[in-house]
Order: sequence, then structure tokens, then C-alpha cells
Amino acid sequence: MIKKLLTSILITLLFTVNVFASNTSVSIDINNNVANIKLTGINENIHALQLDIIDENGNTGIVFEPSQKFTYNFFTETNENGKTTMSIVIDNGGSLTQNGTLDIGSLIFKNKPNLNETVKLELVNLGDSLKGESSEIKANITIKEDSTETTTSSNNSNSGSSSSGGGANIGTSDNKTEVTTQDTNNQETKPEDKPAANIDIEKMYPVIRQSNFSDTANHWANEPIKYLADRGIINGMNDNTFAPNNNITRAEFITLLAKMDNININKYKADNFTDVPSDAWFNPYVDWASKNGITSGTSETTFAPNDNITREQMAVMIERFANYKGFKLDNNKEQINFTDNTNISSYAISSVSKVQQAGIINGRPDGSFAPKSNATRGESAQMIYTMLTIQ
Repeated sequence: MIKKLLTSILITLLFTVNVFASNTSVSIDINNNVANIKLTGINENIHALQLDIIDENGNTGIVFEPSQKFTYNFFTETNENGKTTMSIVIDNGGSLTQNGTLDIGSLIFKNKPNLNETVKLELVNLGDSLKGESSEIKANITIKEDSTETTTSSNNSNSGSSSSGGGANIGTSDNKTEVTTQDTNNQETKPEDKPAANIDIEKMYPVIRQSNFSDTANHWANEPIKYLADRGIINGMNDNTFAPNNNITRAEFITLLAKMDNININKYKADNFTDVPSDAWFNPYVDWASKNGITSGTSETTFAPNDNITREQMAVMIERFANYKGFKLDNNKEQINFTDNTNISSYAISSVSKVQQAGIINGRPDGSFAPKSNATRGESAQMIYTMLTIQ
């Protein structure tokens, strides 16, 4: 119902049913970090409204910019699951529309939102009958990238379909990275840093099960593996084994990050990498990573999904994922001058330094970083665990 932020005249309304227009629709166009909102099918007698929208990504610091000089209130609320509900309340005292269409304005996010398709809209009629009604309806959400439409969907259906293949064993239960440009040497460029958000990891990733892998009990990464597995962030090869010493591929690691972002795989389909087939289980996860700046691939046309990920590649992806999610990477550790610093690729130098000083990734006992060495499933669990627990 209309919240207390409405003017006193609206608070006194007696709400009855059957005034919500059956043909009223909500359209939300998302272009990067901006969501433009429009209503159609609005009765001319509607003088006030409240629209509630949920961001599954839990953005904070959201700004509302009305399209015209409305009398309005805007507020946000984070629920216990880490999702953010945004409420736009408009009360102009006169009719809001003359032609059935209302351009409400824009929501501006620090990070790209993931808006739930179900919104709550309350329309208030200040005619003779003083009627109003609240209704939940499905919004038509259109996703655009760089002003070019790429996907139109009812967002966040969160199908949760299981993947087949190796990558399914490293991700979560289905619950923006390298979109960057390439330099002249086809190396990934560094995206702009974003301010750290106020993150509650325990609410974002609650415990959903109790894992018990027989092959990790005496492994040095047992605690991180169990922490992540219990929260559905990472899976074993099966219910009993995790294979912590097995290498992890680029596709598997990207899948882990994508599922931590709780993506809707139906929104993504990669067609820019020649080695990412349209029917591959990892296709939507690679597309998510490419569109959101976590990976730009090994070249402009290849991703190398089945290659084992290297330590420097992992450092780059972790730093960009943390930046995308608003996770903080504070300088908690003294910077290490690795003996093989000259072997670190130029595009990865900054990322390696940041994740090392944040305590997420360390060097080898001999003082080297081993940037081109492969990372294991246990190492990936340790790094993700550290990234989360330092928030």
C-alpha cells in the first residue's frame, strides 16, 4: 500500500479494489548502470502512484532522477537476503498523464543492476470515488549494452538449470570481469575502479547445506572449500569428492564467478568467440563475463575455455569481479617484490599487486609469483574465500 511518505491528503484515502487498469504495463530499459522507467495504459484520473522494484544484486547508493518536476519521494531498503527494494512515490495533486503514458525517470546504480521482473505498482485515483489499488505485475525489462539492445526479457527468471561438463562442478547451485577493450597487443585493459559498497556477505551468501568431502579433510584448503560449498558457491565433483588438487579451467572459473553473481543464464549467449560454441554449457557464463568487463578473452575472437587458468589470469578476474560487485580490496599486506615480477604480463601487473596486498593471493615459498603456472580447485577456493571474508 501507499507508504507514509505520501502527502497527508493521500494518507486519508479509503482504498478499494477494481480500479487497477488491466492494461497498465511497466517498461524498464537498462543501459549499463541506468534503468529508465515508463508506464503505459494509465487512467487519466490517476493522480498518485507508488512503484516498488527489487534489485537482486543488492545495489546501494541508488539515485532516482525524475523525468519532470514531480512531487515525489524515493527510498531504498535492503532485505535479509541482501536484495534492495526501491520505492518511487509520486503525488502531484493533479492528473499524472493525459495520454495514458508516463515517463517516470531513471534509476542510477553504482554497479549494473539485476532487476526482478515482478514489480509492485499502486495507482491512486483522486476522482469522486477516491479509489486505489496495489497490484504485482511483470515488467517488460530490456537490457542494452552501450546503447545497443542485446537482450529483451523478463529479467531474473533465475532458471537454475544444471550444466553438464566439467564446469558444473565448480560453480554454485544456479541460484560486470576481462567488458574491456583490447590494446594493440591484444592484452586486456584495466576497467575504472568503483567505490566499495557496504557488503553483508553472510546475507548475500547464506548457508544452505552442510558439505562433507572425503578428500579435503586433511587438505590445507579444507576450511575455504567447506565455507564455499556450504553456501552453494562452489560444488564438488560429486557429493563425496572435491578434487582440490585438480587444475581449474578458464571456463570453470568464470562459471564460479558468474554463479556468485546469481545470473539468469537465459539472458546471455556468447557469439563473439569462435571457440565458445553456442550450445556449450559455459556459453552464457562466458557471455556474462565478456559483457560485464571480467574477461576480454585471450584475443579478440578467442576465449580458450578449456585451457587451465593461470595464476595471473585468476588475479585479473578476481580484481575485476571484486570491482564489479563493489567488494573492497584494501592494502592489508605489505607489497611483495616477487623474484619473477618481470614474467608477469603487463595487463596483469596492477591486478596481481592489488590482490596480493589484499591478502587474496600469495607468492610461492621461493619468493616467486609463478604468474604462468596453473591454479588448482583448492587454490581457487582459498582465493574466493579470502575475498569474501575480508569484506
